[in-house]
Parts: sequence; structure tokens; C-alpha cells
Amino acid sequence: MTSRAFLLPAVLVLLASTVRAQWASRSSAVPLWADSALTKAGFWAGYDFTSRVSPEIAYGDLDGDGLWDIALGIVDKAGRRHGVAIVNQIDRSVHILGAGKPLANGRVEFSDWSLAELLGYRAGVRVLDWHASGWFVWNGQTYVWVQDSE
Repeated sequence: MTSRAFLLPAVLVLLASTVRAQWASRSSAVPLWADSALTKAGFWAGYDFTSRVSPEIAYGDLDGDGLWDIALGIVDKAGRRHGVAIVNQIDRSVHILGAGKPLANGRVEFSDWSLAELLGYRAGVRVLDWHASGWFVWNGQTYVWVQDSE
């Protein structure tokens, strides 16, 4: 009887450890609110991180609401083109920049990006590319491309 009482909890623990309710693990740098927004938007069907081992992740107030949003380096699964996914924390909206989607500068991808301070209180996505450098900034509805004056 004692072995049966021990066997059932052991099996349940073993099964529970193999089931993944969400992609992000407890040790993931992606917060659960962002991962659930990406999952709900169908992100994982067409995109992936640039690296699963060491993903490119940056945090900043990108939409000016006072909450920290997240930017993730991504690639599209079809063509492995690079870009950034932004998840706004306030409404959990997902915005794909590049990664196969046409940009205002005529390209469909970019490789080098970072978050940088913009206007002293919010951040923008700074893109340094050999064709064109610029910013992606929030205009109140979506992220728009602003060309550098170089």
C-alpha cells in the first residue's frame, strides 16, 4: 500500500515536469505577459528569436506610457530575415519591424539595432544599417520609420 501511495504522486510530478504550458520558462528573460501576448498574436507560427540560447532582448518605455515595453531580436522562419518584435506592456500589442515585412526605407530586414533614449523620457529602436540608419518611434498608433539626417 505504501508503494502505491508513493507511485501516484511520483508519476504526476514526472508528467507535470514534461508538460509546458507556456514557452517561456522561469529562467527566461522574456516576461510571461510578453510571451503570452506573442502566443496570442500567433507570433511563434512565423517567427523565432535570433538565438534561443542568447536572445537579443531590450526593455524600455517605447510608447511613452510610463511602462517598460520589450523589444526582441527575431527572424522570420521562411527566409531567416532579421528584425525586431516589440510588445507594448499596456495593451499587449505585438509589432513586427523587419523580419520579412517591408520597412519604410525600402528594405525587409535589418541586422543591427538597439534601444536608445529619445526625447529624454522614452526610448526608440535605433537601427544602424549599411543602407540606411534611423529610428523606429511610436506615433500613438504604430511604430514609424524616421530616417537619420546622415
